[in-house]
Amino acid sequence: MAEDKQPGPGRGSEGARKIAQAHRGPHEHDREGGFAANPELAKEAGRKGGEAVKKKYGPSFYRQIGKKGGETVKQERGSEFYAEIGRRGGEMRSTRMKQRKAEEAKQQKGKK
Repeated sequence: MAEDKQPGPGRGSEGARKIAQAHRGPHEHDREGGFAANPELAKEAGRKGGEAVKKKYGPSFYRQIGKKGGETVKQERGSEFYAEIGRRGGEMRSTRMKQRKAEEAKQQKGKK
């Protein structure tokens, strides 16, 4: 397993230039809908791509890039960002639990 090798073409390579060019401007497939018209197609493509990367680089690759991304976000937004999203997540969970309990109580009341 090549720990330091990233997937895809190297920066500045011919392959990278081709990919960049392909992503510029309007495309025929965009007018036909592409992945937006068929989300299942996008989901399947992503799943297959993820499996290929996992096979080539191993599961630790995802841990490494996740950690790197998390460190970058922490540097850019600060640790307060994580506290805020944690607080919002807790509030949302509490709201959902209250809604679920209210629905269950309503169903129980309707059965009597």
